[in-house]
Order: sequence, then C-alpha cells, then structure tokens
Amino acid sequence: QSSSYKEISKIINVRKQELALRRGRQYLRQISGNGIDFGFPQPIGGRMLSVLPWSRIFSDTEILCAINTDPHNSRSAWVVIDKDLHKIGDSLTCLYSSDQNQTSSKVEVTVKNQMTAVWLTVPAAGCVIFK
Repeated sequence: QSSSYKEISKIINVRKQELALRRGRQYLRQISGNGIDFGFPQPIGGRMLSVLPWSRIFSDTEILCAINTDPHNSRSAWVVIDKDLHKIGDSLTCLYSSDQNQTSSKVEVTVKNQMTAVWLTVPAAGCVIFK
C-alpha cells in the first residue's frame, strides 16, 4: 500500500469517529502570525504559502482542521476558534497529523487580541485535525 493510501485511511478513520466531521457546518478560520493582526489567509505574490484552517461544528463540538500549502516548510499561526465552545486554558488534542509525532499532542486555548485562539503548527504540505 502506498503511503498516501495509508494517510487517507487514517483520516477516514478519524472522520468515522467524529460526527462533527461528517455533519458539522464548516467555517473558514482567521489566522495571525503575531497574535494581534487576524485575517483570512491570503495569497502573497501570487502564491498561497500558509496555514489554511477551518472548523466543523456540530452541536457543541468543534473539530479544527488545517492544511499547510507550503510544500517545503512547516507553518505555524494563531487560529481563531469558537469562543462559546471553548474556555481559556482548555486544550485541543491532535486526532491526526501527517507528522505522526504530533498526533495526541495538545494546544492550549488562549486569548489573542480579544480572539479565542490556539497556536497551530502544520507540517510541510501536511494536514492536522484537532478536537
């Protein structure tokens, strides 16, 4: 089996376990590199080399997904999450990462410039799923 097939299989298994990934509404999320200036990902110089995050929300559950469009470097950013579903100091757990070492790691919910956010790192040309 190819490595791509194995990774897709892992993502499908996470999707099977999480109702929000199958039924939840999708929301593109704002990002910030400095924790002050937030906005939606934008191409720079005609290229999009960034963390592209979105949430799937169903009932009171938010699943945060992100891809990294930079094929050569991991990318990190503050990512806005739903302020009504998360308390400051809570953590989100990595359910899947294209970097196996990141799976099961946690990110802490905090406030940056009045936005509820987490610091997310996504592997080069990779994908992460947090709950």
